[in-house]
Amino acid sequence: MAGPDVDLDFDDLKQMTSDLGTFVTEFENIGDATDDVQDAVGQPQGRGTLRSRVGDFESGWNGNREVILEGLTNIRDHLKAIVDGFTETDVKLATPSPSPGPAPTPAGGPR
Repeated sequence: MAGPDVDLDFDDLKQMTSDLGTFVTEFENIGDATDDVQDAVGQPQGRGTLRSRVGDFESGWNGNREVILEGLTNIRDHLKAIVDGFTETDVKLATPSPSPGPAPTPAGGPR
């Protein structure tokens, strides 16, 4: 009795891996942008309340960003391992096995 087949669209999986890589890069580089926002807010009407709130948001965001970044990185790495593993197995199964040679003749020749 044969088990169920596994049907994977490698192009989609490779694209997802690539997209996750892009997200990881964006999350790694986004830290610089939050400083820019705080600088852009400045001190409207001479008060630093809004700037302070932006700083609070930034602090919370940085902690959560690290958690999200770690999750995205793990998903990307696991997905890549799945693609690599199935690709390797597919290649091995598609490669013909060497055919067995003729049976060896017993010592002393045929009788």
